[in-house]
Amino acid sequence: MEIGRYLVIGTMHVSMKTAETLDAWALLEPASRPLGVASTHYGWFIPTRDAEESDREQIPAELLAAMALGREQGCDYLLFDCDACAIDALPTFPW
Repeated sequence: MEIGRYLVIGTMHVSMKTAETLDAWALLEPASRPLGVASTHYGWFIPTRDAEESDREQIPAELLAAMALGREQGCDYLLFDCDACAIDALPTFPW
């Protein structure tokens, strides 16, 4: 049995443009995405693993920062949730 860890952070840590990008990526075939994204009714679920260099260029800076924070906390995934709290270590964006 494998058990993973995830960090829950507020959607205020992504810009509106990044939110639209995550929604679009979630609709693509998995092989076509630069980052695995699962859309939830209230946000997104993404891995924290370090992205390949060719994919990093397509991933917005605020996502890369959040992914790095998740890895630092020993988490395999991030759950962006609209009801979650803000984290001081990450930038926030107005919605």
